Amino acid sequence: MNILVFSDSHGRYEKIRYALEKQIKKPDAVIFLGDGLADWEKIELEGIRFYSVSGNCDRTLFFECSEPDERTVTVGGLKIMMVHGHKYSVKSGLGQLVFSAIEKGADIVLFGHTHEKLELVFKSGEECFGRILDKNLYIMNPGSIGDYRSSWGNIEIDKNRRVLLSHGEH
Repeated sequence: MNILVFSDSHGRYEKIRYALEKQIKKPDAVIFLGDGLADWEKIELEGIRFYSVSGNCDRTLFFECSEPDERTVTVGGLKIMMVHGHKYSVKSGLGQLVFSAIEKGADIVLFGHTHEKLELVFKSGEECFGRILDKNLYIMNPGSIGDYRSSWGNIEIDKNRRVLLSHGEH
């Protein structure tokens, strides 16, 4: 299972197109973490599952946004918690977000908002923000596809539910 993760396009839909075209194989799913939902009206995703949440810049006078601020989906047999991040104050730290992800039983937590790429893996039995984990927890911020140095996230989930996080950029 190959999942592409985007956030913070802020009107730069051509950068989303570029990233999609750059993929060697078609992704099974695309996740968008907010701040540019209107950009997806200009993107063709035939046969690709699409999941999204709204960001702090998505509700405007010019764009009616019906996407939730937070969503949990099961993809590739793993529970993925998706947020933009502003409601969890991720610019001040990840504690609130990670605590919520653990409480919800998430395997993977994805967030944007900071425009900074991040990959963290906490293994089962390790301490994570004051909690001992009973399973692995993967944390990713894809960075911003709309910035000068555009970036996006890649998640590979194999048939044994092993996870590999990585980033692409241009």
